[in-house]
Amino acid sequence: MEVLMVERADLVIHNKATDAIKRLISRLIDHFGMAYTSHILDQVKTLGFHQATATTISIGIDDLLTMPSKGWLVQDAEQQSLILEKHHNYGNVHAKEKLRQSIEIWYATREYLRQQMNPNFMMADPLNPVHIMSFSGARGNASQVHQLVGMRGLMSDPQGQMIDLPIQSNLREGLSLTEYIISCYGSRKGIVDASVRTSDAGYLTRRLVEVVQHIVVRRTDCGTIRGISVSPRNGMMTERIFIQTLIGRVLADDIYMGSPQPIYIRTPFTCRSTSWIFRLCYGRSSTHGDLVELGEAVGIIAGQSIGEPGTQLTLRTFHTGGVFTGGTAEHIRAPSNGKIKFNEDLVHPTRTRHGHPAFLCYIDLFVTIESQDIIHNVNIPPKSFFLVQNDQYVESEQVIAKIRAGTSTFNFKERVRKHIYSDLEGEMHWSTDVYHAPKYTYGNIHLLPKTSHLWILSGWGGVCADPV
Repeated sequence: MEVLMVERADLVIHNKATDAIKRLISRLIDHFGMAYTSHILDQVKTLGFHQATATTISIGIDDLLTMPSKGWLVQDAEQQSLILEKHHNYGNVHAKEKLRQSIEIWYATREYLRQQMNPNFMMADPLNPVHIMSFSGARGNASQVHQLVGMRGLMSDPQGQMIDLPIQSNLREGLSLTEYIISCYGSRKGIVDASVRTSDAGYLTRRLVEVVQHIVVRRTDCGTIRGISVSPRNGMMTERIFIQTLIGRVLADDIYMGSPQPIYIRTPFTCRSTSWIFRLCYGRSSTHGDLVELGEAVGIIAGQSIGEPGTQLTLRTFHTGGVFTGGTAEHIRAPSNGKIKFNEDLVHPTRTRHGHPAFLCYIDLFVTIESQDIIHNVNIPPKSFFLVQNDQYVESEQVIAKIRAGTSTFNFKERVRKHIYSDLEGEMHWSTDVYHAPKYTYGNIHLLPKTSHLWILSGWGGVCADPV
């Protein structure tokens, strides 16, 4: 076994995935300059290719490890879809609501399988080549590996609309004829987008460079006294953004300690020159961290910096293959079979936005699941919908709570007043906190948070009214 010896005691070897190359390059430029840094980076490149060749990582079909719980989760999602289909046939659920709930069911199932993918690799084979490459950050990502070993899930049609029939198989298992035809929609759309939008991105770069190709750093100081003012006290700029705005800029006016006046900095917008640009108006160059050098074509650099990511961003559809990605409820599932127990004083009975009975958790809710001699503790975060009753028996992997995507504490300062008139008689329910307005003496008036839902339960069905 080869042993690496180091002479200096302050050198530390890190045997782990790292994203510190950017910081390393910046430190090398600061200490050794551009010429010597390029030589060092060339050696790093050679070392990387050497180690990649010596590693000899390859992929076989046996390296694609599917998750054992996939069959049960897909079966559970199919059962929920059948129940939803029955409600639609009875007339209890509208066609749009049926599509909405179906998308949530399958997307939540796919996301849960994706979250279990990494623990499954770590438990079955930590040195799996697929796991090493995808989770090291070198090649591939979790979404691509999930299509190989998990579930492809919902797909988009050429118009970008959702196809409510999901692809339950993965590429390791193989697709059925129907699933293959469905996946061809997204694949063809991705190919067309890759060819059409790439040309648009290239044309954007060409136009940008044509406009700014004359902007070159030619002199040091234009002598202007103009500048733009920046201040963290205007409410529109956080302290972090304020500091990033000041880094690398040249002051246009003196700063007096303790003065509440804003800071004036020089920018290319306030430069006196109309044909080129001066060093002090441009400021620091991000290449080497020092003042920009004379002769630098900063205009072309700016045009290329805007146009280059445009080519990459337009290829996202091509890489995902038409797989639907969107924000929806995150499910919390029971870790094992057993009887569930929680403090009923910490939850309030309500209904989900689909009208299903549930409990709303305003604070962290600690739930215990008693399974024979083992007790499992589950933490339900605030603003979640708890879907099971106290002392109810739950099965392993059963959905017990839903966390809405992008939940946050409601802000009652921004109020929208809107009258809602009900066409039915019945019992009213609301899914979120309401604020009672005591200043209104006539009638029982409540202020509802934005995007809250009102339910009127009448007979067999219910009507949802959205106040915003």
